[in-house]
Amino acid sequence: MTDSRPTVVIAATLDTKGVEVAFVRREFERRGVGVTVIDCGILGEAGTAASFTRADVARAGGGDLAAMRASRDRASAIPTMIRGLEAILRNLLSQGQVAGYFGLGGGTNAALASAAFAQLPFGVPKMLVSTVACGNTRPFVGIKDVMLVHSVVDILGLNAFLEDVLVRAVTAFCALVAAPPAAAVGVGRPCIGMTTFGSTTEGAMIAHDKLIGDYDVLAFHARGIGGEAMEAFVREGRIQGVLDLTTTEVADELVGGICSAGPNRLSAAAETGVPQVVLPGAIDMVNFGPPATVPERFKGRIFTSHTPHATLLRTTAEENAAIGEFIAAKLNRARGPVAVVLPLRGFSAYDIVGGPFFDPDADAAFCAALAAKLDPAIPLERIDAHINDRAVIDRATALLTAMISSSNRLEAP
Repeated sequence: MTDSRPTVVIAATLDTKGVEVAFVRREFERRGVGVTVIDCGILGEAGTAASFTRADVARAGGGDLAAMRASRDRASAIPTMIRGLEAILRNLLSQGQVAGYFGLGGGTNAALASAAFAQLPFGVPKMLVSTVACGNTRPFVGIKDVMLVHSVVDILGLNAFLEDVLVRAVTAFCALVAAPPAAAVGVGRPCIGMTTFGSTTEGAMIAHDKLIGDYDVLAFHARGIGGEAMEAFVREGRIQGVLDLTTTEVADELVGGICSAGPNRLSAAAETGVPQVVLPGAIDMVNFGPPATVPERFKGRIFTSHTPHATLLRTTAEENAAIGEFIAAKLNRARGPVAVVLPLRGFSAYDIVGGPFFDPDADAAFCAALAAKLDPAIPLERIDAHINDRAVIDRATALLTAMISSSNRLEAP
């Protein structure tokens, strides 16, 4: 590459997507935007020129293209090409040569895009034009700030409909690349990460309003990927305090819902020493899609509908006890300040007197199990109020801000 200007990177299998990539490249160049094409194809011949050939990619991934082509084992070759793409992208990033990543194609090319997105910092434009944009997009987006464009038709040869989709996507992406960074309102203020959910929104809004004067507040929607994102932000040093108002993802992880954030939830702040205050927001529920998608093993349980696309299962006392033990075990490993606030009158908007999930015995099982397993040195406060009540939020935010202030004093020279 002789041009040192940042360019839009397109990685694709040029043996199957050469014509389409050539079309997209011309559209970018017509708008004055340079393009770096990376060929990740293996078996066929490239349908357009590449800045980095498939041999370059294979070599960067620790493989030999000739050997991979001879074996004709595409499944084992793809991971090598992904590693090569990641290595090339990291090198381009280190040289300041990436203005954004534009992905297009079906499953294989979406997988390439996903690997690329993971390498790119937040704020670097990322777009994927694909039929996979309609479906389970979590494997392709992850925690990154990705824009998806549903191509509707498969990206297999050019036609009037697809060309229109691609031109509009390129035009939008050029605007993203050209846009200057927004003025950062919260620069200079400590950042607090807060988990939220529809059924804890009222409490989250109270907390936001209390904190926003002195802190930059990032709200993470605790539907699985939100918890993952917050954990990543903590590990990257973006967050100086955690108000874990909504730990519902633990219920999904242990019971089998669709909004799990994985077994490492509640690990980042504990391991990095970031101050955290933890509450049992929405641990009274497990999340599923439409009613027809709920596994048969939950037949006969208590459900309510959040939306036509979101069915909620009420957790039992036994499940809540397991959730309490899980959270206690995580918090016991904390290297920094941590506190727990337990609201005694319900854990969500559904877990309230007259609500479909109101079950004081199930809630008490959580509280008892957590208290029994929690390190006695960790402050545990019980408040005779609902999780969305101001009394609970006032105390939780007061604890957190005191922790952050104390940590700042300890770190000051």
